Amino acid sequence: MNSWLNIPLILLILGGLMLALRHWQQTARPNPELVRKLLHIPMGMVTLTFPWLFESVWQVAVLGGLAIAWLMTLRLYRPLAQGLGSVLGGVGRRSLGEVYFPLSVVILFALTPGQPLLYVIPILILALADAAAALVGTRYGQMRYVATEGYKSTEGSLSFFMATFFSVHVPLLLFSEAGRPESLLIATILGLLVMLIEAIAWQGLDNLFIPLGSFLLLQTHLAMDTPALVARLVVLGALIGFLWLWRSHTTLNDGALLGAALVGYFCWSVGGWPWLLAPLTLVLCYPLLIYRPTAQQPLSPAEKAVMIWQPTENDSNAWTRIHNVYAVLSVAAAGLVWLFLAQTFDRPQLIYPYTLAFAVNLAVICVAGLSPVGYWSRRHQWQVVRHIVLSWVLLFGPLLVFQGASTRAIAAALVGLVGTALGAIAFYRIQPLFQQHYAESVRWVYRALFTTLVSCLGLGAIALGAGR
Repeated sequence: MNSWLNIPLILLILGGLMLALRHWQQTARPNPELVRKLLHIPMGMVTLTFPWLFESVWQVAVLGGLAIAWLMTLRLYRPLAQGLGSVLGGVGRRSLGEVYFPLSVVILFALTPGQPLLYVIPILILALADAAAALVGTRYGQMRYVATEGYKSTEGSLSFFMATFFSVHVPLLLFSEAGRPESLLIATILGLLVMLIEAIAWQGLDNLFIPLGSFLLLQTHLAMDTPALVARLVVLGALIGFLWLWRSHTTLNDGALLGAALVGYFCWSVGGWPWLLAPLTLVLCYPLLIYRPTAQQPLSPAEKAVMIWQPTENDSNAWTRIHNVYAVLSVAAAGLVWLFLAQTFDRPQLIYPYTLAFAVNLAVICVAGLSPVGYWSRRHQWQVVRHIVLSWVLLFGPLLVFQGASTRAIAAALVGLVGTALGAIAFYRIQPLFQQHYAESVRWVYRALFTTLVSCLGLGAIALGAGR
């Protein structure tokens, strides 16, 4: 049978299922989330068959393109959006999840030629775990936490973990050469990591992040032995537990903390312990360094209007946790770029610009926390100098311990001091402009680009021969 003929068959199944759900929606008035997931789950199950239905990635790409075109028509063409489109759009939130779903299927199919297990498990997680989290959270969610957009429930996240665990564990036991301990550990680790990914995703990006993240994690962890997997599970659990206990000492909301745990685990698992030091030091130290009012010098009304992360009058000991995962991504972006380059080109010396990126970010966070009252005063300028020195010592000190305090390493660290100073002073000068003319989300993007650019000065450390 010509496998191209399976394309209209899949599209007919999609259209027929949507028509049936629309009819049920009109007659029974069910929860819009339930309707959306009753389309999500069956279509996910259908896509599981693609390795056996299609011979070429081009066939799946054509099918994905047609599906995306149809789904976007339902979204943008008003007569259809108010009718059949309400099967997906009835939830009333901004989401492009229905577009990311077929896109992730096409990408996964292209990444897994001749490896159906590496295709099936991520799709199974996407189809079952994501739906389980949404349905359980909607129906039974009581213990809520702040996510990137709105709230999610602990019950929903635990349901996601359990569904992911079985979606990984059972196929590995039945269809792979992984032993029982390895499959159990891999399923647990993937369950936790993909749960973190789902918790921080926004605007339907979980339909892209979950399958692609699951594929990459599965591919890397399948090659590990039991001791390596145990070490990863212990470190992951320790990071999640520690950051959750530390949450009242930070300005990060719950979703951002989970994102920070994910970044920390990624840096450690890819680079090793030296690459975990910088992000961990930043998370631990920035709440201790940024400006905090005292009983003798409380915040003025002008300061309260701008410095909304400061402790409230009801709880003077805890920061107001307003920063979401965008802040975490902004701070981590430059470092992750250097980590990627270091691993891709086997250049461990790039830990110097990597560390400089976090040193600059720590100094910038402290400068951003300065009071707007008397911003250009001599006192604030001395505070900038203090933040530069402390950020440099806290980030480059541990690196020198790991790398060894040789003459070249010390000279390279001094390059880091210059870079930290230039970054902090430049940000001190341009911060008022950012606050006046740009929305917060745009400021996070600019800060990521700014620190990435400044961290390039760390290449001077490599030129001095550091890390060789």
